[in-house]
Amino acid sequence: MRLKSGLLRKSVTLLAAAMIGIGSQPFFPSTSFAVVPKLDNIRVVLFIDSPKYSAVEPVVTLSSASGLDIGIRTAAASKTWISLTGAASVRGSLDQFAVMILETPDFTAAKALYSKLSVMPGDSYIISHKKQGKAVFQVFYGSYGSLDAATAAQLQISMDPAVTALLKGAVPGITGPLHWSAGGYETEAEAAVQAGVISQAGFNADIAIQEDASGKLWYTVWVGNESTPAQLNDIKQKVAALLPGVVLQPANAGTPYLLKKWDVTADATGTGQTAHYAAGGPGIKAWIHPKQAGITVKERAARTFRGDIELSSYNGKMAVVNEVLFEQYLYAVVSSELSPAWPAEALKAQAVAARTYALAQGLKYEIAQVTDNTLDQAYYGMSKEFPAAVQAVEATKGEVVMYNNKLITPFYSSNAGGMTADPTEVWGNSAAYLKSVPSPDNGAAAGKAIWYEVKLSSGKTGYIHSSYLKTTGQKSAADLAIYETTEAVNLRGAPYVDNTGNPPIVMLSAQERVEILGQETESNAFSWIRGPYDAAFLESKLASTGVNLQGGLQSLEVSKLGPSGRVTEIKANGQVVKVASPDAFRSLFGGLPSTLFEIQVTGSYTVNGTPVTTPGGKPPVNSMYVLSGKQTQPVKVDKTQIFVLGGSGAAQQIPQDRIEISNKKYVFKGKGFGHGLGMSQWGAKGYAEQGYDYKKILQAYYSGVSIVKE
Repeated sequence: MRLKSGLLRKSVTLLAAAMIGIGSQPFFPSTSFAVVPKLDNIRVVLFIDSPKYSAVEPVVTLSSASGLDIGIRTAAASKTWISLTGAASVRGSLDQFAVMILETPDFTAAKALYSKLSVMPGDSYIISHKKQGKAVFQVFYGSYGSLDAATAAQLQISMDPAVTALLKGAVPGITGPLHWSAGGYETEAEAAVQAGVISQAGFNADIAIQEDASGKLWYTVWVGNESTPAQLNDIKQKVAALLPGVVLQPANAGTPYLLKKWDVTADATGTGQTAHYAAGGPGIKAWIHPKQAGITVKERAARTFRGDIELSSYNGKMAVVNEVLFEQYLYAVVSSELSPAWPAEALKAQAVAARTYALAQGLKYEIAQVTDNTLDQAYYGMSKEFPAAVQAVEATKGEVVMYNNKLITPFYSSNAGGMTADPTEVWGNSAAYLKSVPSPDNGAAAGKAIWYEVKLSSGKTGYIHSSYLKTTGQKSAADLAIYETTEAVNLRGAPYVDNTGNPPIVMLSAQERVEILGQETESNAFSWIRGPYDAAFLESKLASTGVNLQGGLQSLEVSKLGPSGRVTEIKANGQVVKVASPDAFRSLFGGLPSTLFEIQVTGSYTVNGTPVTTPGGKPPVNSMYVLSGKQTQPVKVDKTQIFVLGGSGAAQQIPQDRIEISNKKYVFKGKGFGHGLGMSQWGAKGYAEQGYDYKKILQAYYSGVSIVKE
């Protein structure tokens, strides 16, 4: 780590073990000799392409209401090359290979093509040039570290029929980071005159900003954006033919530079230009600093971050890193993770856990410690910050959680569902300070609405929010209460509103009658329902694990539970579903909130071909209902057993091989939100409301640890 002003540095030397985070040795009480690590600044990945995390943007839009300083960063210092005052916005990218899909004087055509390309993997942008006195618009796709990668993208995009139709016969080409220099000037205005002469002849001419050997800033006119030496030589000959007085020399790409272009991607007419700086040169690190706190990154949900933004090349793609004062980073983390209404002690516990987690990561991503998302810790910028979170960070400044004089990795999640996970239930490994413990998490369900599970006259079943139903005072033949809708309302498969994850099954009209099968609290972080999922959906998920379901999915069951009751093994048709770790069941089955769940099977039951009555064909967990003989009310039995009730009321069990279930669907019913390992955020709130201070909260979740201050 460098110890230069404004650069990431460490104030103390750390033992390597302290940066690893998970200790497994027996606990010994910490002493004053414990070395507490410290960071002045932290580096947060916004975009990167790495084995541990990949999110890529070829171009980013950076803005600040207070103005921007733009330049480069070296091992010695950060240098400002461009200073913009007042409200300022720029775009940034790397000067590398790209596919130029189209060059046209028609901005409407360029914008239509951009709209199509912008939703494709490589993304798109539009650069404006003046050639022979007229504006032309170049539509680019992607940004690539090699000619081969750009060529592959060119081939792929050329095969898209929608793109081909918009090109109207034009052939995409490849541009690159090869340029000629047409002279250097002490001012940008002088360089602009020379660039105008070359553009008037019909060539691309941009201004490159870079330092000479003495550190003096120069503005050099660069001609061409070529991808091969042959193309570079070809353009030199063309310039010589039309502009014999212009002498072209090899561009100095051996030192860092910023190549200024004009971007019209976001404009409606093509006349509103934004400066676009393409960074290049060995080890380039473009540095963008807001004159006052707050720099907005449009492509990152338009979030505004403290600190500065660095653009660099990593694995052939642009990496975007936010470097910020460490304690100020924590302001946004605590504010992003928790609510302003939560108790101060819960906020403090989160602050200490977040500080410890970040320190324990080391340079996890080689050029940064953490990402800005829940792969590490939620970090959603200044707009999320609230005063109580800032106060919690300041009140615990420098405090970390240690076990046996070493930093722990304080895993935490939203809600443990009443019991935290054992490490073996999550990723299969263990840590001495992580154990399954009770957690007061039910506050997440407090005040949530009741949803009724209902059956329609059509036989469809699902859930309706209780505020849209009222009783009729009547009962059905199955002795179920009959309610009617108070207005038009959607029937949903689970008790919560999410038009993507839980879309409406059908819309009911006002005063439509339904039978009430039961009721559930609206799904929340403490208790939830997902589904029902049909066999086809689950078969597609299971196929990815190598499960061979000959004859389709017949059964799906939880076959093993861990110490906290979380699912550690599932069988499909009797076959073990193999996953990398138990926590992977969450993503396998469509993003389940946790692995603390049970699987319910619903459907139509028959015995020897005779239908068996169940309320809506949907038995509650571990039970179903049968109706026979003189009985007038369904009788609840274990769902693994079906009994026939004779006229005398005596029950006779039906053998399993005579029972068939058709139209099977599977419902996941569970508790908790997240992996459940370590501290539960809702549990921390619950403990704080019981009078625990932040240290006691942390020690309730991390066994045998000490809270240590630098």
